[in-house]
Amino acid sequence: MKDITNVKDKFITALLQNNSVVIVEIYERFFPKALRFILQNKGTHEQARDVFQESLLYIVIGVRERKLNIDCFEAYLFTICKNIWRRELEKQKKRVIKDAITTLVDKDTDFALFVLEQEQLELYREKFALLSDNCKEILSLFFNDVSYEEIIKELSYATINTARQRIFKCKNKLIKMIKSDSRFY
Repeated sequence: MKDITNVKDKFITALLQNNSVVIVEIYERFFPKALRFILQNKGTHEQARDVFQESLLYIVIGVRERKLNIDCFEAYLFTICKNIWRRELEKQKKRVIKDAITTLVDKDTDFALFVLEQEQLELYREKFALLSDNCKEILSLFFNDVSYEEIIKELSYATINTARQRIFKCKNKLIKMIKSDSRFY
């Protein structure tokens, strides 16, 4: 059985060195999942290919320039594909239609904003992982719009006020950790 770290490093190294054989393997293994997601969310095959290529480019830039450390290549690649596609869907809502479609945000600015958002998401995930298991559990429920009533049942809290106080304390702890990091801006 292959070591997961070696597989991850193999893909990142291939991207950095432009190893066409392994890049073809990346497309064969991971593109179908991204394609399926984009087709299910109002996209085309060509758009999926563009998003996938942009995601690979983001990984290369992140590793080269920001020394990005990727724990799970497939999960990270798919998350980037989903985020880029969601941004594209948002942009489509903001387009002005006249004789031709005019995009209100240029591609370079949009990519820069995406990079910033991705960096913020990575910082959030890193700090979230440092929280206690109880904080992670209650904030996961809260951020997924689970009602207070369900949270108190799930976590066996006595009252809604107890749950609210715990959520407040955990959120403040997370915010404090994020704001104290030098990468926070």
